[in-house]
Amino acid sequence: MIIDRTATHDILARPNHDEAARTQYVVQLKRRLTQLQPGNEKVFRARAAKRHEAATGQQPQSQAEIGEAMAVDPYYQLWSALSCSAQELMWNSVEETIQRDLPRMQDAASRFSNAPAGGTLSLARDFNAPGDAFAAHIHGQPGGYMRDTGGNDIIAGALYESGGNAFSAGTGIGAKDSKSAAVIDFLEERYGTMRPLRILDLACSAGGASVGYAARFPDAEVHAVDVAPAMLRYAHLRAEAMGLKVHFHQMDAARMDFEDESFDLVISHNMMHEVSRPMLGKIFAEARRVLKPGGVVVHQDVPVKGADFSEFEKFMFAWQTKNNNEPFWDDFLNADVPAVMRENGFADDEVVETTVKMRDGPRSWYLVLGEKPDASGQRGTALTS
Repeated sequence: MIIDRTATHDILARPNHDEAARTQYVVQLKRRLTQLQPGNEKVFRARAAKRHEAATGQQPQSQAEIGEAMAVDPYYQLWSALSCSAQELMWNSVEETIQRDLPRMQDAASRFSNAPAGGTLSLARDFNAPGDAFAAHIHGQPGGYMRDTGGNDIIAGALYESGGNAFSAGTGIGAKDSKSAAVIDFLEERYGTMRPLRILDLACSAGGASVGYAARFPDAEVHAVDVAPAMLRYAHLRAEAMGLKVHFHQMDAARMDFEDESFDLVISHNMMHEVSRPMLGKIFAEARRVLKPGGVVVHQDVPVKGADFSEFEKFMFAWQTKNNNEPFWDDFLNADVPAVMRENGFADDEVVETTVKMRDGPRSWYLVLGEKPDASGQRGTALTS
């Protein structure tokens, strides 16, 4: 069973006609801006670079120099301003739906509060989230990732799912895309028929990938951790509404309570670009600590790694840092992720860097894989036992 963006559930916000039309307008605006994005490199070559050379006596080489050249170009200024506006419009649109539909969503949530699918939610008392979680309102999401009024608040998770669906559609990712399914396909191709008994999803946010593993491996015990309470409440209720058993925990992925060598498969989705470089190393070390011999760690993220990119392409990637509340984007962009894996417990030949094709989209997902040998030196055996 594959859980993708076509999946619906009773907790999901339901737009009315006008709200749906407004969100669709934003999606189409984002798609148009995605189509116009390559024009930035054209104007850089045609005029911005020449203007910089005339002023300084040399062509712009570094990301900083490219930024100086592009900052005064009207094409880039217009594209950038419209891209910022489109992101703000997206959040305004989905929050309008959530606020109007919230009574119905909360009523639906009450029907699943007794966890008919058998999943659990564990929120920690006096939990101190790491500073990374408060560095910015990530993606410009209203109130930020840690937005929470206590009680039964689920708005942060609702925003994350509805906003994420609109954002992905706006970048050309189709409704049938599934990051978890893409990773599972890759693992099954690499290791054969898989039967992991315990799975851990790190930085699970609204639980979109967590339920993907629960659906594909119904006999497995699936756990998921995150630091944001309203995200976790929503993720838990979402899984229960979908009839999928997942155990959600409020934990720092860099300092977890799980025992050593207790999971066959440890995964994360789009986590690496949301944490600082020091935090990334700590999370990698924890992932290896809880991994069983013969187990596998897979970290998946956006496709700005795994290939040789020009300085201009890196400059465009870094737009996220300056304009879309992504404080750690440059850390990820410039990190040698396999090296960080090796610094935190994996041997050279136990780390694999690769990409996998999106199931329904124009690009590939980036993956870094860590394999922990069992007593006989074999890898991946915990997935197939």
